[in-house]
Amino acid sequence: MKKVLLLSIALCGLVVIISGCARNISSSSYDARKIGATNDTYECVVVKVRKVAVEEGDYLEDNKTGALAGGLIGGLAGAQIGGGNARYATGAAGAVLGAVGGAMAEKALKSQDGLEYIVRLNSGKLKTVVQGMDAPLSVGQLALLIVDHKGRSRVIAR
Repeated sequence: MKKVLLLSIALCGLVVIISGCARNISSSSYDARKIGATNDTYECVVVKVRKVAVEEGDYLEDNKTGALAGGLIGGLAGAQIGGGNARYATGAAGAVLGAVGGAMAEKALKSQDGLEYIVRLNSGKLKTVVQGMDAPLSVGQLALLIVDHKGRSRVIAR
């Protein structure tokens, strides 16, 4: 019973650690280091909007925290099954399955929905920006394209 409690606590800790991994893609959020910096702003019209998936860590090996924690928890859990030398085999199998499961869980927690906007600047040039779904715009809506000097862009209603 004590081992199950420890595994549960470790799993909860893993979820807390990994849940902080998703990047904030809100159009209303600014990095504190950017306060006071100037940006270039362009008047535009929204030409197309579509829902997209925003993912970090496309490959399972990009999700090392989840793989490590899952492997540790899976290995400990697997080692509780069987007796004698069989515990080593079940522990190893548990570690492998836990690592894969942990990496997949981290990938899922890092994924979020976003909106891709294609906007037409007054110059006629088209620009594409992907951002969060917090302030959706519609086709034909007048908007402003804000671009910082490192290339981070956002589209907001005019």
